Amino acid sequence: MPRSYRFVIADDEKSVAAGLQDQLESLGYDVVAVVNDGQRAVEMCRRALPDAVFLDIEMPGMDGLAAARQIAEDPGTPVIIITAHGHPNLIDQAVEDGVVSYLLKPMTNQGLHAAIEVAVARAREIQALQENVDHLKMTLRERKLIERAKGILMSRRHLNENEAFRLLQRQSQDRRIPMAKLAESIIQTDELLEAPQTGTVTPRPLRRPGSDLPTEE
Repeated sequence: MPRSYRFVIADDEKSVAAGLQDQLESLGYDVVAVVNDGQRAVEMCRRALPDAVFLDIEMPGMDGLAAARQIAEDPGTPVIIITAHGHPNLIDQAVEDGVVSYLLKPMTNQGLHAAIEVAVARAREIQALQENVDHLKMTLRERKLIERAKGILMSRRHLNENEAFRLLQRQSQDRRIPMAKLAESIIQTDELLEAPQTGTVTPRPLRRPGSDLPTEE
């Protein structure tokens, strides 16, 4: 039995869209929406968050490749192009736009099922890699924040590196907040204290009552 994936279909030819829907449902998949243009495909992917979206290339308004580019960025739904056009330039453009699979009409049930499994698995691998990269970037950012905070504590409290780190660690535990967040707070406070005082207003001398009245000659 196939996995219970949910799909959106975008094709301006109703008969083609209906045929694809029948194929998917006969394979045990769930079609959550069928639309006839690229813009509605983008909106439906953001709303329904399907496992993948099937896009025709030639559609009125926003075409399939333009829609694929937007969908790949937000919300990141895997895009499968289904088209009658197999020109190498279109395939290259589809790859650049983030398409994970490119199928030519007509498709057999067996070929469609295989393409779905490969496309969804590939998309999940890409997502896992991206999450790993994001985690590494965050880790590097956190390390930089902690190093800067340590330097501030070493300078202001005359501590060595180990003492500054232990102080950060202890305060993080006592306050029950991540060390990186505590470090960021220390950096912001230090920047505020070091900021030059600008825009200081010199107080005007007080006038005696009636001093602004005209004198009599």
